[in-house]
Amino acid sequence: MNFLRVLIKGPILVFVITLFILVSLFNKLRTRDPIKLRHRYARTCSWASGLCLKLVHTKLNYINSPDPEQTHLFVGNHLGFIEILMISAHRECLFITSQEMRKTPGLGFLTEMAGCLYVDRQNRSNIGNEMLEIREALSQGFNVLLYPEGTSTNGERVLPFKKTLMASAAGTGVPIMPMVVNFRKVNGEPMSHKHRDVVCWYGDQTFLSAITRILSAKSIEVDLEFCEEIVVHNEEERREIAAKVQHAVESRYTKIPLPGNEQEVKV
Repeated sequence: MNFLRVLIKGPILVFVITLFILVSLFNKLRTRDPIKLRHRYARTCSWASGLCLKLVHTKLNYINSPDPEQTHLFVGNHLGFIEILMISAHRECLFITSQEMRKTPGLGFLTEMAGCLYVDRQNRSNIGNEMLEIREALSQGFNVLLYPEGTSTNGERVLPFKKTLMASAAGTGVPIMPMVVNFRKVNGEPMSHKHRDVVCWYGDQTFLSAITRILSAKSIEVDLEFCEEIVVHNEEERREIAAKVQHAVESRYTKIPLPGNEQEVKV
């Protein structure tokens, strides 16, 4: 790990986050309309995400980018921070995250300032109201981002998608847009198992340790590929829709190989 890069980039990142918080708080003070406030939160988050990506010297490859005038429910695989910043910088959107994240000191406040939507992954008794909130956001013209694996992974496979929340798009006229994140290079080298923990945040890793590893990287190259739109006509289709979305993501995802299988990596 290059601690010099961390020492240089760390204070800059703190400055960007502080600026993001200050602008978001200013938006909160001057905006009474909750819909306008969420739009301003999403715009500020998009701007700050772009700055963070420049800070970590990330080369971004957007493949088959959708029409920016079309609202989408974005659904994709989840590896860590980079893809969150990447989609936010590319499209103003609201993220679906957990009530557990909302209660996490520091991170919870940041998610509120980004206008996130929250779901309780431990208790499904409120799922109807959670879906209604997502549906309302889509109908109000917000792009919404869902990670249906329910957690971030180490990149060795795509976990089974949870299907319920994808049905939130039913009746809104908003299509689902499957998207796939593939890390291609780290520090100029093809993505391999030895670089996995630089870009992936998973398991019991702390936020601080994960962000420190990203800051220590010299450069990162990542693809964000968008697939064909999928329209949800009614909630009863959710099983079929989830299968289609999972297939679209898995068929385009390049697994981070186990040691000794680096030849599997496609660049």
